[in-house]
Amino acid sequence: MLAPISNNYPDKTFKSFGFKPKNDHFFSIPQYKPLNNTEKLSIGIGTLIGTAIPLMQFCKKQKLPITKLKYSEKEMILLSTGSITGGVIGGIISDRKVEPKYKIHEGIFQFFNAVVPTLLIKPILKTCESFKPLNNNKVKAGAILGGIFGGMLLGAEISNRINRTNKPNNKRKVKFTDTIANIDVLSGALIMANFPLIGKLGIEKLLPLFYMWTGYESGKIRH
Repeated sequence: MLAPISNNYPDKTFKSFGFKPKNDHFFSIPQYKPLNNTEKLSIGIGTLIGTAIPLMQFCKKQKLPITKLKYSEKEMILLSTGSITGGVIGGIISDRKVEPKYKIHEGIFQFFNAVVPTLLIKPILKTCESFKPLNNNKVKAGAILGGIFGGMLLGAEISNRINRTNKPNNKRKVKFTDTIANIDVLSGALIMANFPLIGKLGIEKLLPLFYMWTGYESGKIRH
């Protein structure tokens, strides 16, 4: 009798059809097989549209051009949501040979990977500002980095439960590249903390591009 198809037991499912996964982390390690130009274009367009929609709303509400927009955690969450959604949809449309669930699962992971750390920024800053020994840029920077990393681990646990991939053999784990992807959250956190150097560099102008990278990576996933 064939084993039932389940996200929690991928090894049994594929073994039933005579296929043996190469390792126990068949679903936990994202695979980015080469994409053709059409697939790249579709994912890129989807990510661009998903990012542009909230940006246009921000411009209308703040009555400012894109290069002068102000970002709080609300804007950051909406940007990440839009870019990831657009990237995943673009990937699903162009990559018909891959089951949509893989891209959706990765999109959910990337969403919580960005949102949970973002939601921790303001409480961390308020805590630092409430205690004089902690109210300096060095401590704030260290606390923000710790909060982002801890938030990523928490976000991974939440997404694994939602995706039902929280078993040891198919659990999606935080990787180094996921940490790099959170450059958008780190940049946004430093902007919210009003670090002098950030203001001079004008990183807030590049924030939408950082979020677009996350969306594009979500759409690239193959399994």
